[in-house]
Amino acid sequence: MDAVCVKGDWSVVISYDKDDNLEGVLMYHIRKYRGFTFILMPMMTFYNGIYFHYRESIKVHRKTSFQHAVINKLLDQLPSYDLYYQQFSTAFDNWLPYYWRGYRQSTRYTYVIDRSDGEEQLWSALKGNVRRHINKAKELCVIEKTNFKDFWTALETSFVERNRPVPFDKNVLSRLIHAMTNEGSGELLLCKHKETGQVLAGNFIAYDSERSYYVCGFYNHKEKNIGGMSYLLWHNIINAKTRYFDFEGSMIKDIEFFFRTFGGKMTPHYKIWKVNNPLLRLILKFKKVDFLDQ
Repeated sequence: MDAVCVKGDWSVVISYDKDDNLEGVLMYHIRKYRGFTFILMPMMTFYNGIYFHYRESIKVHRKTSFQHAVINKLLDQLPSYDLYYQQFSTAFDNWLPYYWRGYRQSTRYTYVIDRSDGEEQLWSALKGNVRRHINKAKELCVIEKTNFKDFWTALETSFVERNRPVPFDKNVLSRLIHAMTNEGSGELLLCKHKETGQVLAGNFIAYDSERSYYVCGFYNHKEKNIGGMSYLLWHNIINAKTRYFDFEGSMIKDIEFFFRTFGGKMTPHYKIWKVNNPLLRLILKFKKVDFLDQ
């Protein structure tokens, strides 16, 4: 959070039971802008929000009651804000207490691969042309670790050559990559042509104890038929340090289709928001904000 909360601060509220046992936490990024106070998603962050700590062998109906109680405890502790917006992990599947408090929600999707299926099953789940691209790239390419400078140069070139703006903030991405790699929780890779050394694709993967996450990437559009990005993602998947590999979704049609070809399970997650300030609510009627489904 220190790495990505560059335009504000971050904090956490915690719920304990009567015996001081941890029940849940809500992590949030807060910033002020033109007199308004916002709780927002940090830059380069796909999931945030509430995480529960369940008692062992909790029954289903008690689990739901537990979620309701903890969510309300956490929301009661938040500082005053004019706008709230967070995207939750796929593990968060009950937003009813938010709904009862007047929050709004929209469902987004990611693709998650369960690596416990084994490499043979994972390979068979790939779309046919993805397998062909991987086999082709295996013969022509090499995958290697890289530094941020070389990664950013290749990434920037990829977008400039397609006449598209770079969708990542260089400073924030640099801070995030250095923080994660220094903690041993991230890997920065390039896929290069064996003979020419030309960069064909690159990506950054972060991971915790349960999942590996695709954070960002790029490809060389002039050489996309070689299949460098497909090969690199396959390498990420089969060499992941965790059971699950999460593409961190995309609602962009072309990107969603590409991620889908790797055979992951389509998995929903929530985007939840609320506007408390009447003046800000009026402003937002005339000024569209990308992260709100107005």
